[in-house]
This record gives sequence, C-alpha cells and structure tokens, in this order.
Amino acid sequence: MGSFIPKQDADIAPLPSKDVLLSLRSGKIRPLGGVTIRSAINKNPRKGKVKVTRTGLVGDEMQYEMHGGSEKALHQYCASHYQKWNEEIHNREHLFKIGGFGENLSTALLSEDNVCIGDKFRLGPEVIVEVSEPRCPCFKLNHRFEYKKASTMAQNSGRTGWYLRVLQEGHLQEGDEFELIERINPHWSISRVQKYLFHEVNDLEAAAEMSQLPRLGDETAETFRSRLIKGAEDMSGRLEGDRIPVVWKSYRLVEKIVLTPRVKKFVFEVDQTSTDIDDIQLGRFPHVRLQFGPNHSFSRAYSVVSGDMGRFELGVARDDKSRGGSIYLHDNVRIGNSIKVAKGHTAEGALRSSCIDNTASQKHVFIIGGIGVTAFLQEIATISKTSADLEIHYAVRSKNEAAYLNLLPPNRTTVYANNEGQRLDLNKIVPVTENGGVKAMIYCCGPSSLMEACRNLTFKRRYPQSSTHFEDFGGATTGTGDPFEAEIKSTGQVLQVPRKKSLLQILNDAGFEIESSCQVGNCGMCMVDYCKGEVEHRGFALEEEQKAGTMLSCVSRGKGRIIVNC
Repeated sequence: MGSFIPKQDADIAPLPSKDVLLSLRSGKIRPLGGVTIRSAINKNPRKGKVKVTRTGLVGDEMQYEMHGGSEKALHQYCASHYQKWNEEIHNREHLFKIGGFGENLSTALLSEDNVCIGDKFRLGPEVIVEVSEPRCPCFKLNHRFEYKKASTMAQNSGRTGWYLRVLQEGHLQEGDEFELIERINPHWSISRVQKYLFHEVNDLEAAAEMSQLPRLGDETAETFRSRLIKGAEDMSGRLEGDRIPVVWKSYRLVEKIVLTPRVKKFVFEVDQTSTDIDDIQLGRFPHVRLQFGPNHSFSRAYSVVSGDMGRFELGVARDDKSRGGSIYLHDNVRIGNSIKVAKGHTAEGALRSSCIDNTASQKHVFIIGGIGVTAFLQEIATISKTSADLEIHYAVRSKNEAAYLNLLPPNRTTVYANNEGQRLDLNKIVPVTENGGVKAMIYCCGPSSLMEACRNLTFKRRYPQSSTHFEDFGGATTGTGDPFEAEIKSTGQVLQVPRKKSLLQILNDAGFEIESSCQVGNCGMCMVDYCKGEVEHRGFALEEEQKAGTMLSCVSRGKGRIIVNC
C-alpha cells in the first residue's frame, strides 16, 4: 500500500509571514529552444497597476492549453530559490533569476513548505487568490535554462512554484502585500502534495485522500483518481519532451487541371505502399509540405483546398519570379509522378488558429490577394454555414484569374480586378475599433505588400493578435547577402554562411534539422534564438519584441559573427 502515514501534527505547515510582491510579469508566445517549440515562459515585468481577472493577468498568453484557465490563473514562485539554483547549476545566472520559471508573481518568504492547498491570500487592496495545485515541471524548462536536467531537478527538489485561482478580481502592482486570510488544509502544504504526486506515486492510501482533498486543482486531483484505477503514470514524456519528427510519405499526382491562365489544380493520392496514415484529418487552416524535383531539391508548403491526408487538392499559381517551385510543378510534374508529402503548418497559423472564433458572434473579414484564396477556402465554407457577418475582399490581376471564385459565397464576395482600375482599399475594409473594442476578425493572405499593409493597419487600429490571422507563402524575400559567421552556443562550432546561402541552409547542412515551410520569412517555422551579435531582420513573421533574441533563419542575416542557440 505504500508508506502513507496519516496526517500528524508534525505535518502541519507553518504559517507564513506577510510577504510582498517583488515582481509582476506577463509574456507573449514566442519560440523557445531554437526549433519548433513555442512558449510564453519568457515573461517581462509589468509596471504600474495591472488588471487581473479570473483567468489571469490581462495581456498574459499561454501556448499549452492545459496552462492557464481559472484553475491556473497565476503562477507564483519563491524568488529565494534562485540562489539555490545558481549554487547547483553554474554559469546560468542570467537565466536563474526572477522570472526564470515563467512566474507571474514573485515573492521571497512564501514557499512550497509554508503554502497549503486552499490557502486564501489577500493580495493588495483588491485581489483575493487561492492556492490550487503545484506546478508540474515540463521539458520546456530544459530549453529555458539550457540544461537538459532542469525539469527533473525542479521536480525532485520541489522548487516548482504553485498555481493560484483568482477569487476576487482587481488590480495588482509591485509592492502589494500578500497576507494569508484563511487556511483549510493545514496538513497539506505544496511540498507534502509533491511528495505523493512526484515521488511516492504508488501510495494508494495517499492517492485516495488526495483525490478528495478540498480545493485541490482539477488536474492534480484527476491524476490521483486515475492512479487509483490505472496505477502511476509515466512522467518521462513531460520531463524530457517528445520531438515529433516530420514524416514524409510517397504520393502520386492523379489530376492536373488548368483553372485560370496562371493557376492549376493538383490532386495527390497517397501511394498504396504508404501505410499508417495517422491523424488523417488536416485540421484548421490546413497545409502540406511537398518535396519534389531533381534530388528533391524543392521543398514548399501549400494550403490545402480540400481533402485529407489520403487525397488532397492544391491550387498552385505559376510565378515566374519565384524560386522555381511553382514553375517546376506546372511544367514538369506529370500525372502518375511521385512526390514526398508531409503534414505541415505555418508557425503563425498554429499559434493563432486556436484563438479564432468562427461563430456568429463575430464579424469576419477576409482580405485575399491572388492565389492566397486557397488559405481560407475551408474556413470560409465553415463560417458561411452560420449566420455570421462575413465579408470577402478578393484582389486579382483580372477577373479571369480569380481562382476558386465558384467556391466563395457570391453575395458576400467583392472582386477587385486591377486591369479594370479596381483597387482594394484596406482603410475602408478593416473596421475601426471603438474604445479598444474589436469589431471584427481579420484574415489576410496574399502578396507581401498586401500582408505588410494589413499588418500595419490592424496594429495601428489596436487589433490584438487573437483577432487577426495571416497566411503568406509568397513574396520575393531572400536569405542571401553579405557573408557572416554563426557560432553554435552549445558546441562552440563556427559555421560560415556564404553570400549565396541562408543560415537555414547552413544549419541543415550541419545536421541541425531546423524545420521550415515558406522559406521567405512569412510563416516563422524556421525561427532560431540568437544570443549575441547584430542581425539584419527580414521577413514578417516576428513581432518587434521577438527580434531582440530571435531571427528567421531562412531570410535574416547576421553581421560579422553571431551566436545562435540550436
């Protein structure tokens, strides 16, 4: 049955002293670890009064859906732990400091030993919070602290921090006092819960009591309930992480049809020899990545018009000024030819799509240029089935080049033909926000000039990221330029990036396997962290704050020598 000992007076947690909020922090989702991992763990201090709601600080983002919500509205961490971390792991002082664990709230006197499940604290004059559960460290800490055992050490040491519910909303600011106002579980400190959550995992008596502990967070309580039925779970995936490899499968071209003077329809079917087509549905804003041409020299991402991973349709515009992929598909790929295909997405699409509301509660404005129509056909079809307020603005060179116009609702679509002097005016199309309230969801895909203008306008009109969605696989951005050197931080290896190659090419040639998609600086999949040096930023995928430590390896260039983290 384990070593569970019924609670005794020795288990009563000491009452904490009044404490002070040393730091108040929030963060935006950005790349972590240099490849495809994204996180909002890098949080910046907030000055002045900040609004806190039932789901956390206004402006704080969460990448993983299980982080956040009312049960995990705020993460609190004991700032005194950082001295211990720096004693145990050397040369990481710039990382093991306040904010390092992605905490929203930092205090010095409250710790896992004197904070209990269900403790209520008054925080400042307005806010009341309640302790819900310990934080379960995950593999992202290994990337955050550039130390492969960081997550395991955090779990074993108990220095994880804890989550808070917000019982009474209000405003917080640095210097606000923490004061305990109620304690209902004096025997169940965060440390004692961790003992059975992380270490004595086969103790069923403890699991039975914890599964019924008043005010214990849902996720932790469910873990204990599950153990009573299934036994202890495997924690290795959470602590070590699972890199999902890109799986390439063989497909055959089964249809190739001219749609417009510049656009052709391509339909691919998976080869019968390719088995185990898992997760056959492509999901929202679907894309696939294609490898084709001599020695698979072309690697491109395309929006899926319709279908699934068994059979799908692409619409590809021939672009004589592109890098050659569309020309090769148009001129050289024949019915029956085989290519390699992988399920793909743009990093920005992955970030934004889960936040988009496609119900009738929002107005939806689609701003499309040319073949960019393929990015949103499935989304438009879904929204068209509701009573949502929908507008589609479709700019083309001429009306006979408006591909897939038959799939757009005619009473909600306006076509702008450039050869007839019709111009798409973003100032008239993008609704003006009123008193900070957003009036529409904005979707945009098309040439770089259209994308940049739409980004700038929605930013100027204070549209939050959750109310915009951009997809772009075009543009003439290039990763060539003056030569530079890239030093790999983890190994000290110095790579030469010549004039006619991108950093992405050089990193992949060196075996780092940096994933990419559009390769023109629009999707963001190839982002890497850079730690030192001057960078000439190109492309559109990065927010300004991300450029301080992140670059697009497909197009951006270093100057002299830079240090990157891969």
